[in-house]
Amino acid sequence: MAIIGWIGLGNMGNPMSQNLVKAGHEVIVWNRTKSKADEVIAAGAKWAGSPKEVAEKADVVFTMVSDGPTLHKVVLEESGVAAGLSDEKIVIDMSTVAPAESEVINEAIEKKGCKLLRCPVTGSTVLAANATLGILISGDKDVYEKVSSILESLGKNQFYLGSTEQARTIKLAINAMLASTMQLMAEAVVLCEKADLDVVQACEVIAGSAVGSPLVGYKKAVIAEGKYEPAFSVNMMIKDMDLAFEAAKQYGVSMPAAALTRQMLSSAVALGKGEKDFSVLTQVLEEACGYQR
Repeated sequence: MAIIGWIGLGNMGNPMSQNLVKAGHEVIVWNRTKSKADEVIAAGAKWAGSPKEVAEKADVVFTMVSDGPTLHKVVLEESGVAAGLSDEKIVIDMSTVAPAESEVINEAIEKKGCKLLRCPVTGSTVLAANATLGILISGDKDVYEKVSSILESLGKNQFYLGSTEQARTIKLAINAMLASTMQLMAEAVVLCEKADLDVVQACEVIAGSAVGSPLVGYKKAVIAEGKYEPAFSVNMMIKDMDLAFEAAKQYGVSMPAAALTRQMLSSAVALGKGEKDFSVLTQVLEEACGYQR
């Protein structure tokens, strides 16, 4: 088994790193807030004092952090991953960042004689815990084939997409579509509510119809109950949508539906709902339409 490093133990990184421990790997972890590592250490992982130390000790280093600037810090700073790398180690970044941010990281890692795989994931915290995430992969294909069995401990549904930043782009495209889907569901649900339909039944019917999807299935109970605990927050979705717009500008693509959804997410923030799950768009529209449950 490979010695695996894991950096970033948030809502997704924590269960994912634990799945690597369960698969029998020796796992070394680091997180900015050490207390967030308690659970995975209790499961059998070891603590490192810095990202550099993780890279020195591990054969394969995973990073899973909140955004591009944070990724740059944990990789490029004096005590970062790049400083601890030696020839032929592999870094697998699973964060959602812009292609341009990723290119900077790739250059630093290749200068150390190592390789970067871009592997953002699709799926919720539930899928992370169940090791059934979708994994989007781009980078050197031979390197991917070396680590595909390790990635299977996180999700067997793997898509190799190309040799450079393709995985970053499709992840942003998917997240823009997720947000827009929740805006459309908000409009459908509030229309039903104002026509005196039962919200629970309306959500069930929508989820079971031709417009049903895994996302709608995940969110139907959240919306029906009106309890928007953050599986993925409004603020995080705004970050990803803004990255998607940067990519759209780079490639000359118009995204009008996504732009409208971005405005509604901004409304959610203005109403103090930035840390709620992004499906709170239904509640935002209820309030805008004067509907109270």
